[in-house]
Order: sequence, then structure tokens, then C-alpha cells
Amino acid sequence: MKKRSWLSKACLAVVLVLTAGMTPAPASAAVGDPATFQGIGTTSYGGKVYFENKVTAGNKKLVSPGESLSSIQAKLDGGGIIQFAAGTYNLGTMKINKSNTRIEVNQGAVFNMSSNILFDIRPATVDAPRIQNIELSSIGPGRFTINTKGNKGGDKRPVRLTNVKNFAVSGIHINGNYEGQPFVVLVPYQDGSPGRLLVNGEQIYNPIFGLVPTQGVVQDVSATKIHGGYATVQLFAGDNVLLRNIDGENGVTVRLEPGSGKDTDNTSMSGPNLGAIRNVELVNVHNKNGFAAVYLKAHAKVNRDITLTNITATDSAFAIHSDVSEFHADDKVTVTYNGQTYDVHRDRGRFENVKLKGNIKLTKQSPNKLAWFAISDLFYIDYNKREGNGDYSDYAVSICGTKRITSPVVPVLMLSHEYRSDTTFSVERGTYTLDYSNANIQSVGFSHSLATNGGVLYREDARNKNNQPLTDAQIKDY
Repeated sequence: MKKRSWLSKACLAVVLVLTAGMTPAPASAAVGDPATFQGIGTTSYGGKVYFENKVTAGNKKLVSPGESLSSIQAKLDGGGIIQFAAGTYNLGTMKINKSNTRIEVNQGAVFNMSSNILFDIRPATVDAPRIQNIELSSIGPGRFTINTKGNKGGDKRPVRLTNVKNFAVSGIHINGNYEGQPFVVLVPYQDGSPGRLLVNGEQIYNPIFGLVPTQGVVQDVSATKIHGGYATVQLFAGDNVLLRNIDGENGVTVRLEPGSGKDTDNTSMSGPNLGAIRNVELVNVHNKNGFAAVYLKAHAKVNRDITLTNITATDSAFAIHSDVSEFHADDKVTVTYNGQTYDVHRDRGRFENVKLKGNIKLTKQSPNKLAWFAISDLFYIDYNKREGNGDYSDYAVSICGTKRITSPVVPVLMLSHEYRSDTTFSVERGTYTLDYSNANIQSVGFSHSLATNGGVLYREDARNKNNQPLTDAQIKDY
């Protein structure tokens, strides 16, 4: 008995010595306690720092439900730490344009949107310098709620970020209503120009489109009732961004799509590099009953150095859908700006150095058909699983009205890669591939007769209404 007592005392002494040499846990470890919350702290992934908390001092300015928007805006205009208490808020746009601002939100807070944007994170004017060190986070451990309160196809963007450096958005759940916009959106700065300026009689790309969200993290964000053409989070532009633990129901969860490809798309008219998507990590992205967990479409930008790790979907059409721009060779659009007419040429963009890692998985769980797909995906549905005569109109329409309904198709669809044997790709055609050599691609609960490598389809795998392969001309007709 004495020996056991001596041993216990010795172990306790060792523990005390070791504990004394440890670094104390930061105050931010007190997640869930509004009195001690200090933000999410330094956020790293893969040995790289994406966000540093630089707002550490000053009194917290408290916001309560029922407080007027003008009163809240005055607090935001001063920067520092602004803390929202639990309760229901019915608010229009809150402008966050002061550097060194942290917005702490009690997990019991609910925001009902009454404008098209709720948190607008950007400089106050076009000429103002870039804002830095911005955080919007739930005090946690749960997520605070945003109800979009919009109409299908309407304009609701709960969080918009542009021309900001060192930022964090964390701990939000969004209840949407199939609005025609992404819910958390990262965009290049714009001044209304068509991506061009006339300087000394010469057209140049407008450098303002290079002012993109830089060095930041969006994590622990989820959304429901997502429109088929949009997402929980969409990068129209971004550099050195971490997207982690992002969930979505319907639509797409994360969309990497710079611009829209329309003739009114100023971003696509600013050249291949300004406003592109570069140096992005996606980790733990999931979609349910929708189109895809991750969708890529390059339009006119050269996007590069993107890694997708653990991308999964349940009863959706795809885990990853890799598409090409719809621009044709030497595409041209004529625009007028400040009394000058511009003939703007837009080349096809592409994605370069995209790597898939971890589990890339699509699971069929429900006996019902819940997955959404577009007309361009029709000929990739397994022939024996098609409906009616194989026409797009034979399929039920998605609730948002822009997609059709089927069963899970394949984990990875590469419309961007024409033939699986291709090792070189055309810049003019905008073709590109995804490197999945370090990924575990899985089709769970279903299979596709033409898929390879656990569930990958290429453009050549399309089969027409008569189950015949497309001709080479048809494969390249896009």
C-alpha cells in the first residue's frame, strides 16, 4: 500500500512538471462563452496559415435584438469587436468596411434578411484602400442562423466579400429559398467598367479586377434550399483561401466559377489573370439531394493550384463536376463604357494543377430519385437508368426549376477532359484534367457501367439516345 502511494505521488509530480512547461490554452479556447470569446484564432491547414487574429484589444460593443440598423452600423463603422447577443434580428445590409473588425455572433442569434445582402465586407468606396483583418464568427460551439426570406430565383447574398485581406467567416447556417445567388460569395472588386479602360488611346485591362479576397478562411458553414445554379459558397475570385467543413442541401455546395460567361460579365472581360481563382484548398465539402458538392467552370480565367480533399455527396448527381467554358474560339462582345465602344475578345479559360485527395465519394442512400442534373449531363446518365425516350423533358423538374431529377450518376464527371487517354490539353479549347492519383474515389450503393477508377467519367463516355458513342466532332462540339 505504501509503495502504491509513493508511486502515485511521483506520477503526480511528473505531471505537474510537464504541465508547467506547456503553453497555456489561448482565451479563444473558451468557445461558447461570450465573455471570454477571442475569435477563432490563427487558422492553418497543411502547414500554411490562412488567417491570423489581429483584433485582440478593446472593449466589446454589444448589440441586442431590436436595436436599429443605424445604431448597429455606427458600431460597425468604428471597427473593433462587435458582439451580437442571442435573439431575432430583422435587418437590412450591414456594411463592414473598417479594417480590424471582429463580429462575434451568439449561436442563438437568428437574422431575417430584409435586403439582398446582409453582411457586406468591402471598402467603403472604390478608391478606398483594401480592408484587412476582418472576422465574422459564431461564438459557438453551434452556428448562428440566417434566414434569407427571398423568392425563388431572387437576389439574396447573406455574406459578400471583396477587396479584403486576412479574413475569416465561420459558424453560419443559412436557410435559403432557392434564390438565384450564392449565399457566401467572394468576388473581385469592380467599378462598373467592362474589364477594360482606355488609357492614352490604348485599351488595357482594368487592374481593379485584381483586387480579390486574399488570405482567408470560410469554414463551418452550411445551407439548405440552394438554387441549382448557385452554391453555399462561391468563389468568383480568390487567392490563398481555405474552404473547410462546408455543407449544402440541393444545388451545389462549393462553386469555383469566375464570372457568369454572359455578355454582361465584366469579370470575363478583364483578361485571363485578373480576378482568377488561385491557391485554394477545399476540405470536407458535402452535398445532399442536389447537383454536386464541388462544381468547376473556368469561363475566361486561368485558375490554378487548387486541392480538393474529402469531397462527398449523398443522393446527389455528382461529388465533383468539372466543366468547360461555353465561350467559343475568338469569342467577342461589343460593349460601351464612358462613351467609348470596346470590342472585347474572351478566350476560353481553364483550371491548372487541380488535385483530388482523400475520399471522393458519392453515396446512393434513398430509393427515391433526388439528384439534380443539367441538360449537358443527360448523355452521361447510365443508359439502363434513363427515363422515357431519353429526352431531357422526360425527367421531373427540380424544385428550383432549372435542373432535372435522377439518381446518383458518378462521383467525378470531367466534361473538361475529352478522352481518358489525353495527356496534353488545348488552351484554345479550354480543356483540362483533374489529378486523382492520390484520391480514393468511391461509388457507394450504385454503379455506372462506363465509369472507371472507382467512378470517373470523361467526355468520351457520353452515349446518345440510342446508346451509341458520340463522334469525335460531337465530343469536341462545345
